[in-house]
Amino acid sequence: MLVSLFAVSSKTITKKKQSTTILWGANTGKLMIDTLRILVSWKCNLKCSYCCNEQEQFRKDIHPTAFDTIPWHQYKVFCVSGGEPFLNFPLVKKVCASIPKGSLTILYTNGTLISQDLAIQCLDMGITAMNVGLHYANSFDPIINRVLSSTKGLPISVRFHVQDIFKADMIQRHPGLSFRFWTMNDCDRVNEHRIVLV
Repeated sequence: MLVSLFAVSSKTITKKKQSTTILWGANTGKLMIDTLRILVSWKCNLKCSYCCNEQEQFRKDIHPTAFDTIPWHQYKVFCVSGGEPFLNFPLVKKVCASIPKGSLTILYTNGTLISQDLAIQCLDMGITAMNVGLHYANSFDPIINRVLSSTKGLPISVRFHVQDIFKADMIQRHPGLSFRFWTMNDCDRVNEHRIVLV
């Protein structure tokens, strides 16, 4: 039930407060939850052992939720994810059709299935940003090239997510690209609710 998502323990808030002061409401002293991460399914075409979705300590905080119980107008940012969302694109379309106009909608993908046609469809559905997870070093360049050619000329912001151990190499080889360098087990985002559609 979605109601359980709205409770934030004081222990969590105290633990996270110092590093997330920007998320605290002015004069309220309350953590602002402005983002909904929607996993369209658990299904993925990769099997990364370190995936947050595969680790019980993080998976337990992803709540199974019926589509018609989602309070869409409660959020400003929507992260459409999976598994791999392109494996269930009709559901991605349904989700995007329900997101309020003017919201920021970000698609999280591993980039292995994207095409120019899919990128155009994403843009038509209101997706204006893609975060692309790069997982295997020997596939970094082919996926970067695939994503860039698929989104070329489209007003879609693309950012590549890659483990921090590859930071120096990626910055040197791809100086003009946008990256987010993550550390192992860095899965919690205190400003978001996480659900998986059932």
